[in-house]
Amino acid sequence: MENSSSHKVRVLVVDDSLVMQRLYKKLLEQDGRFELLAIATNGQQAIDYVASYKPDVVSMDINMPLMDGVEATRQIMQLHPVPIVIVTSLYHPQEQELAMRVLEAGAVSIMAKPYGPGHPKFESSTRTYLSRLWYMSEIKVIRRKPAISKTLTKAVVKTEKPKQPSHGYAKPAVIVIGASAGGPEGVKTILANISPEIDVPILIVQHIDPGFAEGYVHWLQSQSKIPVKLAAVNTTMEAGVAYLPPGNHHLILRSKQILTISADAPVKGHRPAVSVLFTSAAAVFKNHTMAIILSGMGSDGAEEIKHLNDIGAFTIAQDEASCLVFGMPGVAIQLGGINKILPPLEIALEINHLFAQNNSL
Repeated sequence: MENSSSHKVRVLVVDDSLVMQRLYKKLLEQDGRFELLAIATNGQQAIDYVASYKPDVVSMDINMPLMDGVEATRQIMQLHPVPIVIVTSLYHPQEQELAMRVLEAGAVSIMAKPYGPGHPKFESSTRTYLSRLWYMSEIKVIRRKPAISKTLTKAVVKTEKPKQPSHGYAKPAVIVIGASAGGPEGVKTILANISPEIDVPILIVQHIDPGFAEGYVHWLQSQSKIPVKLAAVNTTMEAGVAYLPPGNHHLILRSKQILTISADAPVKGHRPAVSVLFTSAAAVFKNHTMAIILSGMGSDGAEEIKHLNDIGAFTIAQDEASCLVFGMPGVAIQLGGINKILPPLEIALEINHLFAQNNSL
């Protein structure tokens, strides 16, 4: 770990609630790992404070006056990139939609606000909050470019072709995708641009706070060209449907027809774990798997995608330039487990091309 006892993590808090400001101040000042630099009360102030204080990590609310956390995150990631943890309420449907937009804008993580003293979950929720800031402060984030418009994206999809057509691989019978910090935007781009005629199931593991897992699925469905569903115990898979696990559950292939979920112990700290999904894909579909690893910190799924590559599956990693965090794909590439390195839009085009190619045979 880069953080050590001699280095305090420098934190900027952004929240307009006086109650929450006092709680964050107390928590951070009592924990010797952190230095509270300042508290901003709106998004515009947050942008200014990031530029002047240069924090290691930002704790950001969403609903604030003058400028909300969505726009503040977007501008910070374009101007002065820093790990941003969204800390917000779980209880309002509108918050869930905003939460997805702020992940798209470049936040590395999202979580529920910690409870105050006297609440039964005070200790556990505050531990989670402080741990999240600590670990996310280590992420090396990449400057985000202004988002391409939807109209331009559609035009590119119609005209652009993959530069290196895929040859020599068995037709995939399943597509598995693993993503973590920075992954939601990549997953959305792929689902928004793949052909509705893809005739295999698509299984997705995204590291996300359990309370936002269902909202994430709804958000993807609103952006996707194919149905997006929450998997359940012993789900019979349908071709052309994307499946994600509910919060805090692994996603596992039991057979070529049956997908299931599990609350078994986290693997390397993750539940769901990309490694669990990829391992089950290797066991069930073997080389008839297309495996994709997207932006994320750490190495979850990297060894497993290397194994898939070794047994003849077709593997793709997101390229560094388009990643918010080049951890998981970077490790997979270093291990030699990747056939192609592409940005999310070209991954979607590669999928379309591969299936069109196979279907024409």
